[in-house]
Amino acid sequence: MSQIGTNIKKLRKVKGLSQQAFADLFALTRGNISSYEEFRAEPKIEVMLQIAKYFSIPIAELLQKQLTVNEILNFEDYFPIDAVGADADNLTKILFYDRDYFRQKEIMAGGNARIRFIQLPLDSNNKLLAVETSSFVPHPTDFPIAEHSILIFEQVTLEILHTLDNHIGYFDGDTPFFGSYQVGDDISLVLNDWKREIYNAEAAPHFWKLFGKFERVL
Repeated sequence: MSQIGTNIKKLRKVKGLSQQAFADLFALTRGNISSYEEFRAEPKIEVMLQIAKYFSIPIAELLQKQLTVNEILNFEDYFPIDAVGADADNLTKILFYDRDYFRQKEIMAGGNARIRFIQLPLDSNNKLLAVETSSFVPHPTDFPIAEHSILIFEQVTLEILHTLDNHIGYFDGDTPFFGSYQVGDDISLVLNDWKREIYNAEAAPHFWKLFGKFERVL
């Protein structure tokens, strides 16, 4: 039995997308998504391929197994060693802030640090940023991600504001930090009781939402 309907629903929930928001990604209707999730219909093969490519999930797994949250958010199973450089047309070049970048900024008191890029088989309508978790970047005490993981973030835009509540985010302003979004009278990224940044038009380019993660083997 195909698992496509179950996996579409789980993808939506994990990524914080409504049925309409998910449908908009693939030029479908909310009714289409509802029918897939309720097993009243299945998407056409070209739509399945688009979904698999967009979320960087092997098409066979999208169809044949019930994906776990870990499989949806972790990319380590989908990067064959010879992929980088072998087929660059299918890779996206992403700005990468690793621990050396933050170490250099600290040494140079905020000066210009060396910029690196990584290439990953990802696809998003929004700008992407990769950040390595390390002691150089503050994070909440209950942060659920291990040190030295590479977190992939998408830049927050008006189109995804409704998906932010309780999701992990990154602020790359003068004092970068990882935090959790809280949506109420305003939208803010919270590090702890004393540190938060409020989302507004002026600061918007500095706000990022977790897109996925890649756990490095050291």
